Amino acid sequence: MSNFRHDCSLIPNGPQNVQTVLVGMQLDHGHGGANTFIDRLGRLVVIPRRETQNLRGGTTHVPYFADGYAHALWDMRIGSLLLGDDQQTLYRRDVDLTGGNQLLDTWHAISSIESEYHVSRSNKGYEPMFTAQMRVECSKLEQRVRHGIKFHDRAYLRVDGKVTIIEPGDPMFDQAYELTVDCDYSPDLARQATAFLRDLTVDEHSAQNLARMFATPLLEPYKHLTYTFYGDGGNGKGILLGGIKHDFPQLAVSVDAQRILGGRRGVGGFSTEQETGKLIGALWAFDEDADTITPDQMTLLKKISTGDTVIARRIGENSVSFTPRATFIIATNNPVITTMTAASLRRFVYVRMKDGRKPEEFADLLDFRREYGSAPFLMASCQLWALYGDEPYRDVLIGDQSDLSEAEQWIVDRIIEDGYAVSRENKFPESAVEHRNTINKLGLKTKVKKLDGKSIRVLVVADEQRFKPYRDASARDIAEADREAVEQVPDIPAPIEGEIIPPSECGFQCDYTPAGVDKVAQNWKRLAENPNVDTTRVPAGQAYAVVPAPGYMIIDMDMPKQENAQSGWDVLNINVGPYGTPAFPSTYLVRTPSGGVHAYYRMPQRLHGRLKNSVHNSGIPVDIRCERKGYVIGAGSHTNAGIYALVDVPERVPELSDQLAAWLAEHGYVEQPQPVQGTTSRALVPYTGGGNSVERLLNASTGGRNGRPDMTPIPEGQRNDGLYRWICGRLLNHPENLRQIEQDLYERGHASGLRDGELAQIWKSAASHCIGQATA
Repeated sequence: MSNFRHDCSLIPNGPQNVQTVLVGMQLDHGHGGANTFIDRLGRLVVIPRRETQNLRGGTTHVPYFADGYAHALWDMRIGSLLLGDDQQTLYRRDVDLTGGNQLLDTWHAISSIESEYHVSRSNKGYEPMFTAQMRVECSKLEQRVRHGIKFHDRAYLRVDGKVTIIEPGDPMFDQAYELTVDCDYSPDLARQATAFLRDLTVDEHSAQNLARMFATPLLEPYKHLTYTFYGDGGNGKGILLGGIKHDFPQLAVSVDAQRILGGRRGVGGFSTEQETGKLIGALWAFDEDADTITPDQMTLLKKISTGDTVIARRIGENSVSFTPRATFIIATNNPVITTMTAASLRRFVYVRMKDGRKPEEFADLLDFRREYGSAPFLMASCQLWALYGDEPYRDVLIGDQSDLSEAEQWIVDRIIEDGYAVSRENKFPESAVEHRNTINKLGLKTKVKKLDGKSIRVLVVADEQRFKPYRDASARDIAEADREAVEQVPDIPAPIEGEIIPPSECGFQCDYTPAGVDKVAQNWKRLAENPNVDTTRVPAGQAYAVVPAPGYMIIDMDMPKQENAQSGWDVLNINVGPYGTPAFPSTYLVRTPSGGVHAYYRMPQRLHGRLKNSVHNSGIPVDIRCERKGYVIGAGSHTNAGIYALVDVPERVPELSDQLAAWLAEHGYVEQPQPVQGTTSRALVPYTGGGNSVERLLNASTGGRNGRPDMTPIPEGQRNDGLYRWICGRLLNHPENLRQIEQDLYERGHASGLRDGELAQIWKSAASHCIGQATA
């Protein structure tokens, strides 16, 4: 030590006598004294003092500067204080603190000489430029601390922007590394560690993100990644984080995320600065059971994530500014609500842990960690960074329906059902802060939408990935509800033994026509409409067709084509009501060979002429056969597919319920009136269907009983002329009711069995001749 040589530089405003103290320090083999300290190997070191004259004329020995600075110079002198490969960061070598006084192969970055060596501003020997002086002196040393990870037989270091494997023989291998692991790299141990990580997570992308975490503080291209482990307790995350803490106690720290991020509303103060001080020199900082993180805390979280300068303070010491180097890890089952900026999306890496584990399931992992420590997980992490690049998976979803408030659940339900949510209609009020958090948490944005002719601001999904966990949860709930509902669907009644009762004996008006065993009824429409053919009796043969008369209908509930999908019987029982209730009245019911069902009903007056002869509207396995527009195979028929079994017989076929009618209308089985907009040109060709003059129509009856218009259906053969006369009479007497008269024409015309095209022609002709007469 007496031969140590080093020429210190003089820097502007720097400390004096640095050279004197650096070279003059010596080991003390005695018992020490006021001017000694214990170095990192447990040795006493004597600090040179300068002589001054005291007031009594004697000699006093006083320090050149605070002893902490001398301690730093000694660390540099013995190689325990080095400059990093960024030429800016100072590193101090870690030491065993169990009494063995052994230097470790790990280094920690220091924020300042004053903070690391406990030099207070109140100290008379405080030198504000000493940290700068030490950077200058350490830059003269050949050794550097490489920002990477080293095993006995290989190292991982970022070179030219890429994580590179450095092998023995390379001059870079012999340098000091920020983290040195005391073992050889083992591909087998790395594979075993990866298998454990896969077992702890719900999917491959979560497993790879979890693996990436271990080496992140030393291998990420620039400091920016923060990890969120999402899941309930008892999922193994504590075993992994505890292993890092055990192996690297001076580099891994447990923190209170709520305190370090400034409390629930981002309010700082001494408590926050004190907690932030734990980050100095750390590589990993984690909270194993974090509270809810909100956008109010994003400012400080961003600084920690990106390594911006923060303020820390230890009890009894001055505050210090430093740049955190630790990778921040938030383990929680509470919401982590970040802003939806591109920067936030890049900064946060999510890991979905596998929940519902039993303690005994972690026995193998605990044994593995006890035998090998964290080294295998670091091996797997280093190899992942080297082989798969710098980008973690961004498609891992966190968030759970259980963390939704009532207000949030209402918004989710509305968006899933309607595609948007109107905040002012939310029956569970939120404060302004809570509402902003909800928008960020669910990945929403506001937009203006036209509703009922008014422009209204609504919430819609902006980030489908954030919203997806809640959408998926809702889909699972719906599927579960559907499953439970299907389980409660009543069974189709058993076949009725004995002679088959035809539907006409139960008040169902219809035509019967022959059908083949292939279920085809040849010429059924011509036969049903031919007055010379008797279609009132079931024809002889193995099969026959039932053609509903005007005002009558049959609901054909089919079996689904897709596996595990609901049948038509299921759909109506679940969405309308159980069979046999007023919503879904018991009626003439036939079971088809495929397992489907035919239900016979009288049609309510308002649906006459408007019900479509539809097949599987919107993919729903429900067909409609009505008013001579189609047919079904009748009860008792024997076809190639099997027997059509009668399973229920009423005294009289009931009318379709309001609930069934509403369901049919909602799902497109009912034609909606489409009145002609505006008056029609007088140049249209006059209607000549009835040969009636306008003069004769002046005397036509225009109303029904009690002054209300007559809306009863008009028989076939009289429909066009009757409607024309009826409309002209009303137009001539009440031209001020033009729009109502037009709507009434379509309603009565549909009830009479006419289509929109025919009614439009009647309206055009009547309007062109009658409106002018009324106003002449």
